[in-house]
This record gives sequence, structure tokens and C-alpha cells, in this order.
Amino acid sequence: MKFIQNHKQSIFFYSSLILFVMLALVVRLHDFGTYPADINCDEAMAAVEAMAIIENGTDQYGTSYPVYFEAWGHGQMNALLIYLLAGAMKLFGSGMTVVRLPMLLFSLAGIAAITWIAWMLFSKEAALFVLAFAAINPWHIMLSRWSLESNLFPHCLVIGLALLIYSMKNRKLFFFCLSMICYAISLYAYGVAYAFVPVFLVLTYIFLYRIKIFNFSALVIGGLCFLLFAWPIILMMIINFFHLKTILIGPISIQLFEKTTRTTDLIFSSDNFPVQLLNNLRHFFDIVILQKMDFWWNQLPKIGPMYKITLPFFLIGCVISIKGIWLNRKTEQQDFQKKGIWVLVIHLFSSFISGLIINNVNVNRINSIFYILILFSAVGIYGITLKKRPVGGIIAVLYGFCFLFFCYRYFYSEDRYYLNYAYDKGFEKIILQTSDFHSEPVCISIRSHRPRHKIIDVYLKYFLHLPYRYYSGMMDHDELIQSGYALPYTEKYYIFDNLEKTYSDFSDRCIYVINMRDRDYFDRNLFTVETEDFFSIAIPTSLINSENQ
Repeated sequence: MKFIQNHKQSIFFYSSLILFVMLALVVRLHDFGTYPADINCDEAMAAVEAMAIIENGTDQYGTSYPVYFEAWGHGQMNALLIYLLAGAMKLFGSGMTVVRLPMLLFSLAGIAAITWIAWMLFSKEAALFVLAFAAINPWHIMLSRWSLESNLFPHCLVIGLALLIYSMKNRKLFFFCLSMICYAISLYAYGVAYAFVPVFLVLTYIFLYRIKIFNFSALVIGGLCFLLFAWPIILMMIINFFHLKTILIGPISIQLFEKTTRTTDLIFSSDNFPVQLLNNLRHFFDIVILQKMDFWWNQLPKIGPMYKITLPFFLIGCVISIKGIWLNRKTEQQDFQKKGIWVLVIHLFSSFISGLIINNVNVNRINSIFYILILFSAVGIYGITLKKRPVGGIIAVLYGFCFLFFCYRYFYSEDRYYLNYAYDKGFEKIILQTSDFHSEPVCISIRSHRPRHKIIDVYLKYFLHLPYRYYSGMMDHDELIQSGYALPYTEKYYIFDNLEKTYSDFSDRCIYVINMRDRDYFDRNLFTVETEDFFSIAIPTSLINSENQ
């Protein structure tokens, strides 16, 4: 009892720490792998590319170990998530839980990193507020529950940021080099890194050189560590900027993407620079400040990525932090905190600049900023609580209600229906029913959440676990028969956008996978129609009868 009395503050602190860690885990693990359901097209694409890497050492088009994946053709896909998935799927299989596991782990590492930063630069009590705010943050909860490759980017940045600040605290070259490696790896996570990372590193290097935490040779070594990991993706950018030929370095492919539309994402490609700059500023303001709705997989209406009530606390946190920069620092720890906060400001400024460089940002394209928003907002709430504890209690209750409202909306309300629609729920169960029929063609409608032929193609490859040799056309007739596929991929699966024309061509000689809204098109005397959520399957009655005989 005396021990508890003497250590009650520590017991309360660490009990709260464990509580918020558990809260973060529970809200991210509840229905993990099954909700959102079934799969987003970008998740499916990453999984298909990972399966091709495992099976053939190439992407789905036959390119050996690319540093940047062709993926959608006109829009490519970043490599980091794909290679992480390849490792995870090689070990644990290709189920949805495995597909989403790397993002969950990186998200949890991101929470640990931003909490660590707050502990180093403010106090352990402030870090507890940051942990709590990150645990209940809508943006962070939603991105941790599915695998969009661009969502790895903010986690790489915040881990690199934590290592950078720790290296400044201890003046350890090893951790400085690790931080530079994290920033290099972030270039493989999301194309937005091409705008953010150069701005951030140039400003950070200038700052570090001026404050002389590291000598010039240490900065050079850190830069070499960055280049050691970044050179393949930098070379890819050079090849595509100057339209040079694709090159192979051992098994690694560094490609020219002739059909890419990614260059139009940059303000420098705009015909009217001033107008586009103002438009980019407006989008940044709408997403970051006003938290306007963009996509269902990023945020919920009227809740936003950070909760609508957060802006005042973020501004207060900025004032507290900037005030700390300008105060005279008497101790070495205070001097380090001042310099570390400067690095946070550089990160915030770099995010703003990248938001102006990238056209028409949404939550994904400006995701580099959200960890810093979480940090400064929590610091603002912590500062208020220090001054007026009752007000802090009211704020805590207010955020508690916001969190409960978010959980209700996200997990149990009709918003779950809209989210599942965005993830094409029901397609998996429907398409798996076609596996019972080997010799008949399957006609699949493109009428999904995003109606595109390539999306359906990717869904087929993932849900049916089609091997690379099959869909690439490498199987000969005997291998097709032995493997049970019977028909080549292009003959077995016909993806269509016009139901009437397709029906006139195939009539009742194929199985139809369609949007549920088209199910009444089929005569129930000729077809058996079954529905799962947003999709239906129409199987010719004659085919069912022949299978039963």
C-alpha cells in the first residue's frame, strides 16, 4: 500500500499508457481482415503483383523485379507495399488478413514513433496525450485497416523523423543514417515523396549544418546512406523524365512508362500555373483545414480525418511549440527540444509545399501532414490541461463522445454499407462460385464501384488465385487440361461493359457475373440467379442440370 502511495503518479501514467495502447489495438483489430469487405481494387492489384513476384520473379506483365510497377498501365504502383506483401504472403498465404497485415504493423509503428517524438521533445505526459489522440484518430484507424500502398508513406516518414530527432539528441551517426534510409525507403512508398522528401531533406540539411549537431563528414555519410537505397528510384525518375530506355541491372528492372499520366499530377505540367497554384491551395485548405469529404475509404462525412473540432487545438499546439522555439534555452535538454521542434516545423512546411506542388490533393496525397497534425493537436490539448485541468477534462469527454460516434458510424451504422460498396463486397463469393464449372466461359460485367476492365481482371486473378503461367498464356493445351482450367484465360473469362450485346453473343452458353441491379435481365426459366450483397451470378439452368447428371 505504501508502495502504491509513493508511486501513484507513475502507476497512473503507465496504466494510462497501457490502456491507450490496448484501445489502439482493439479498434484496429476489430473485424480486421473482414471489414472493409471484400477488397479494394488497389489492394487486389498489390496482392496480384506480389503473387507474381513470388511465383515468377516478375510483375504480372513479366517485368523482372521492378522498382516501380506498371500495374494499371496509365497509373503505376509503388513498390514498397508489393514487396512487403510478397514476403508476408510467401510466409502466411494470400488471405485478406495477410494482405492487410503489413499496413497494420506499420500503422502501429507510426503511433509508437509519434509518441516517442512527443516524449523526447515535450514530456512523457505530453506523449501520453499524443498516444491517446493517435489511438482514436479517424484517419489513422481507417488507413490501418486496409492496404493502400500510398498509406505506407506517412509511417515511413514519421519513423524516419523519430530516428532523426533521436540522432540529434544523442549525436549518434548510426541513427542519423537509419533516418536517412527511412526517407530513402519512403520514395518507394508513394510518388508524393518525390515532392516532399527533397524539400524536407534540403531544408533539414541546411538546418543541421547551421546548428552543427553533426559535422560535415557525418552529413555526407548520411547522404550516401540515402543514395545507397534511393538510387534505383531516382534513376527511374531520370529515365522517365528524359524518356530514356528501360534498363536491367541484374534482375532489377528500371522502366520507362510511356503511357503514364502521373506527370499531370504535378503543378509544373499545368498550362496555367497561377490558376493551378490557387486551385492547389484551395484543395489543401479544404482537406487539411476544413476537412471536407473526399473518398469513403479516407474519412466519414461530418467527422473528417481528424474530427471537426480539432483545428483550434492544433493552432494552440502550434503556438505552444513556436513559443518554445523562441524562448531562451538554459539547459542542453531544452536546447535539444528547441532544435527538435524546428525539425517538426520543417516537416510541416514541407508538407505544405508538397501540397502546392501536387495538383488537387486529397487525404492520400497530403498524408505526410497528418502525424504532425496529431502531434501538435495533442500538445495543444495537453497545454490547455496543464493550465486549466477542468477544461482539459471537458475536452477529454468531448473527444470521447466523438470517438464513440465515429466507432458507431464506422462499424455499425449505414456508413458500413457505403464503405463495403466502395470495396465491392460480394464479388468474392460470387466469383468463387464459377470455380465449380471448368469448361464454360464466364462473362463478368465491369459494373463495380469503379467500372473498369482492369479492375475486374485484377479481382479475377486475386480471388481465384490464378497462377502467373495461366493468365500470362504460358500454359499449353496439355497443361491447361492437367491443371483443371480447360480453357485459356482470355477464352475462359470475358469482361464486358454492354450486357445486351454480350447476351446476344453468348446467350445461355456462359455464366454471368453481374451487378445486382442487372439480375432481373435474366429469365428465371433459363437461369438460376443468386445474389451476394452488391453482385449476382446467373448460371444457365441447362448447365446446372448437366452438372447434376
